[in-house]
Amino acid sequence: MAHISLFLLFPLLSGLACAQALVEAPAQAETKEPVKTDAAIISSLVDLLENKDRFRVDLSKAEGTPLGEILTVGSPIGYNLRNRFLNTGIPLAEALSRNADPVFREKLVTLARWDSNPETRSAALIAVAQARELKDLVIFREALVHLNPAVRFGALEALQVWGQGHPAKAIPLLSAASDKDYEPILKVYAAAGVARLGDESGLTRLRRFLDDGSWLVRAMAGRYLGDFGRAEDYDTLVSRIGRELNNDFVVAEYCIAALKLFPKKKA
Repeated sequence: MAHISLFLLFPLLSGLACAQALVEAPAQAETKEPVKTDAAIISSLVDLLENKDRFRVDLSKAEGTPLGEILTVGSPIGYNLRNRFLNTGIPLAEALSRNADPVFREKLVTLARWDSNPETRSAALIAVAQARELKDLVIFREALVHLNPAVRFGALEALQVWGQGHPAKAIPLLSAASDKDYEPILKVYAAAGVARLGDESGLTRLRRFLDDGSWLVRAMAGRYLGDFGRAEDYDTLVSRIGRELNNDFVVAEYCIAALKLFPKKKA
């Protein structure tokens, strides 16, 4: 299962990376009244949505082109650009999230629920979550049981955004995913979501994942303990640095996490 987790990490994080820009952007969907939008914009976006698969990038011909250069960039911004310009659904989801126009809203929900591309669905799920409307919970529930782990990953991220307005509704779903999802990466990420929303049980799960047999699970658990952990987690992580002999990625994450927690330890 650890091998499967590593194999899936790249497509999972691909969807998460493209969706992250939506999380950091102003949540325009929270506006109570839709802003009047030029009809030409609506018409163009609807046309793009209906024909979003007509333009496909041929990666075999990308070498030596600006797109080919983007594919080799390893920075977070470069990775976001790579996904944005390989999949038309990503910028479309962002465009639809910029206004509460009912037409846009309907199209965005359609992307989130039915699009065949998992990266597009992930981005659309997170865009929907920005409105933090209670009625959207059913959309996230559907995605949490999808067969494609990339879609479930998007649902977990969306729940963390949506859950800022409805923590009592989001935390049980994230907790269940952390306990029951068959993909270890998603279990760790769900536990981090529980911790992010302020529930101590998320930290308990992350600490337990430090003993997992998969180095990737241990590394992710250490990373998120650094983000959300308590002062006592500093000692736990430092004590494990010297014991982690088999994987330098895990050691690096433990060191980074301990550095993040050091101010809490000294406070």
